[in-house]
Amino acid sequence: MKQSELTRRLLSYVTMVEGMRIGIDARPLSKQRTGIGNYVQGLVELLPEVAPQHDYFLYSNKEINSRFPEGRYRRRFDQQFSWCPGAFWLLARGGRLARRDAVDVYWATQAVLPTRMPAGILKIVTVYDLVWLRCPETSTSYNLLVQRMCARKAIADADYIVVISRTTQDELIERLGVPREKTRLVYPGVADSYKPQDQAKAAEYISRKYSVPPRYMATVGIVHPRKNQQFLVKVLGILKNNGQLNCPLLVVGPIGWKNSPLFQEIQTAGLTESDIRFLGYIPDEDMPFFYGGAQVFLFPTLYEGFGLPPVEAMACGCPVIASDSPCMPEVLADAAILEPLENIERFTTSVLRVLADGRLREALRAKGILRAQKFRYATSVKQLLEVFEGAGRTNVGITRLESARDFQCNMKW
Repeated sequence: MKQSELTRRLLSYVTMVEGMRIGIDARPLSKQRTGIGNYVQGLVELLPEVAPQHDYFLYSNKEINSRFPEGRYRRRFDQQFSWCPGAFWLLARGGRLARRDAVDVYWATQAVLPTRMPAGILKIVTVYDLVWLRCPETSTSYNLLVQRMCARKAIADADYIVVISRTTQDELIERLGVPREKTRLVYPGVADSYKPQDQAKAAEYISRKYSVPPRYMATVGIVHPRKNQQFLVKVLGILKNNGQLNCPLLVVGPIGWKNSPLFQEIQTAGLTESDIRFLGYIPDEDMPFFYGGAQVFLFPTLYEGFGLPPVEAMACGCPVIASDSPCMPEVLADAAILEPLENIERFTTSVLRVLADGRLREALRAKGILRAQKFRYATSVKQLLEVFEGAGRTNVGITRLESARDFQCNMKW
């Protein structure tokens, strides 16, 4: 067979290829999920429904704690290295696994790219925020080490960077000099289970199951400095001192790090379990009731890349009061009350207004439900696939043509 004829047939084969082999860093799915894990879960579970023609490979050195239908994904659980910290495992082993599976696209769901990645793989990196630059003091030493070691290089080496807000996109451009055309915006979505609740029934369910009063305020997030629960303790202290604290604050989320000052502040403010309760991690199926049963949702974060909990709360019909910190105005718009953290009195006054004013609660409820509808995983997954497929199609063709030519060269004629 002549060289030109063989090349023509190889090119024809490449043109006909429709499916891609997509490798995914599935480490965020291997533990109790918080913000990043929920984002990855929401997208991964929809990928094969929207684009069944592709093959999806899930890489982790820990057992994946998500129920995905068998046959839609190829799990690559690297069990022999389960003892290794996830980022270091990925750096050492991820490239080998991607090469073995001959993936066309590799999606780094965190800003860590494996070393020795095969040439020709399209590298997509998701960047959620720049905490390691903006608020390093709020991170654990391990997270800060990993981010400083890996994030800049992953951002530089990526073919495309997926961001979850325009705020993060602008920060990448301004602080790290990333070209705008290298970034793609894919907002997080709200799962379909988060929908308007009957407030009284939801509150009663939470009250019975968790032995708490049916009238409560809510907040959600890992208990650590950036989520700023200490600010809420001060708000509760003001309300209690004024005799205006008539319902407790319930805190959902795992206990994180650097929180000793928070618990000292609780003691200093004279607060008891009747005033603030830490419920820890509660099952996903209870979260819509937790949000929907609350009188108000409070979110005084110092900094977010997006901030999913207040959007979930709004989807369930709960009024939201949040800080005006980066990203909150972009995400929540006028559907929530946004207050500056420099003015704790204003924040406290807003809490009192929402608790006392039924019309205000209904107005915020209606606006919140409408706003939350703008963030749906059905939309997000299509945007993500556009990144994979738009850039990946040409990349796949080139990579597979090169592989076919290599095969041709090694054949004995």
